[in-house]
Amino acid sequence: MPQVMPLAESRARAERVAYLRAVVGMSWSKIRDELGFKSVGAAQQAYKTHRRRNPVPGGETVFADLIDRHQHRNQQGMLALAKAQAANDYSGVATLLRSLQSNDAELAKWFGISAETLNVNVKTTSATEIIAEARERLLAVVDAEVIEPKEIEQ
Repeated sequence: MPQVMPLAESRARAERVAYLRAVVGMSWSKIRDELGFKSVGAAQQAYKTHRRRNPVPGGETVFADLIDRHQHRNQQGMLALAKAQAANDYSGVATLLRSLQSNDAELAKWFGISAETLNVNVKTTSATEIIAEARERLLAVVDAEVIEPKEIEQ
């Protein structure tokens, strides 16, 4: 019977496969050689198993994580701002204020708060209206007065 790898090591190797393929962009044959798989198919199977075990989070989860990181950045920025103000580090204060403002502007974009309101009025015309208008213009051309070329030259 072939040697069996402990579950923790197998999962760590599968995670490494996912990293090398998705992030580094390494070919399957290089992953096979680097991590000691017997075949490319075995490396691909480890990748699929890892993806099944660790599905990509949904939009709400990702958004909640982004909000949490935003709040953490703001908290750390405010603490650093207080320390910079206490130390009379005016350059640091200015830099931190710009960073905090940028952070808030980014959050406003996420919620659409910073988006300008654009009012667009669209006039639609039906096909029958377009045909009727074209007919009137064509009839106007047909009914127009014909001027002889001799009269134009004079």
